[in-house]
Amino acid sequence: MEETISYTRVASPWSTLLLAGSEKGICCCEFLGGKELGQVLAHLHNRHRPVQLREGGRPLAAAINALERYFSGDFSSLDHPVHLKGTPFQLGVWARLREIPTGQVATYGEIAARLGRPETARAVGQACRSNPVALFVPCHRIIAAGGKLGGFASGTHVKKALLRHEGWLR
Repeated sequence: MEETISYTRVASPWSTLLLAGSEKGICCCEFLGGKELGQVLAHLHNRHRPVQLREGGRPLAAAINALERYFSGDFSSLDHPVHLKGTPFQLGVWARLREIPTGQVATYGEIAARLGRPETARAVGQACRSNPVALFVPCHRIIAAGGKLGGFASGTHVKKALLRHEGWLR
């Protein structure tokens, strides 16, 4: 059965976001930066096929409101339903990331240990990199051992800005 996913662009203080979701929840929240919209939509289509993509923000109104509140400093607003597709390992990582409170961070190794698989820290990093719903699944709160920021799919400058916004970095 074909799923319908609505999408829209949302302005953020750091970069335009592509926000997409269905009645099941948010399935994409990605910083566009220099990425082409068509490329991001093709990736979304491939992940959720069979799917019909429909432009328009009205079905996403609650999620847009949650993002706007987050931008304004209401960090509780992103406890919004998500609709994720991934491997069982990725889904486990993403669930653990949603447990990290605003203003706190965890390391890749700590997340691996919470999954009961301490040898998978690198795989945790790969799951973070493939996270399709930035902010709603806060992969920016994951840092490398020793306090180094580590990578971020949208660039470390965005990761730093998000951690400053949440009060972890000054």
